[in-house]
Amino acid sequence: MDFQEPIRSRRSITAYRPTAVPDDVLQRVLDAGRVAPTACNLQPFPR
Repeated sequence: MDFQEPIRSRRSITAYRPTAVPDDVLQRVLDAGRVAPTACNLQPFPR
């Protein structure tokens, strides 16, 4: 795949599915964001 192809073919999603995200999936996403590296390891958010 060419680098420019995904950039040119991107689109905005304005309608979402009405189904709820399961709690275990949501917790995994939030945990991944919590342990992700930050710029200069500053972690400018409350722990």
